[in-house]
Amino acid sequence: MAEKEKNPVRITNQFRSRTGFVYDLTCENVRLTVDIMPRSNQDDEGDFRVEAKSNAAPDAEPIFAWGRTKSDALRDVATQWVAKGEGAGLPALDWDAVTSALTAVRAV
Repeated sequence: MAEKEKNPVRITNQFRSRTGFVYDLTCENVRLTVDIMPRSNQDDEGDFRVEAKSNAAPDAEPIFAWGRTKSDALRDVATQWVAKGEGAGLPALDWDAVTSALTAVRAV
């Protein structure tokens, strides 16, 4: 069995927060939390903000990005996550699988 089949990306919890929606995922044995929120005022840098953090890097700053769409913001978060990578203590994740899981529940 392939490694991706053994450890699929799954949404384990989802709920509405005061500012948007939060999704907890398991991704390759790592817990990933993705917070998706709409613009709250006209000074925000985009229509949607996506923020991601992992229990594998509790001291790392959350990665966030603004975008015209939720998908745009998520794509920018993934790009930043990969760029900061090990230097920030962030685990390597399959961002395509994360995006697919969030798309399946219409989060993005």
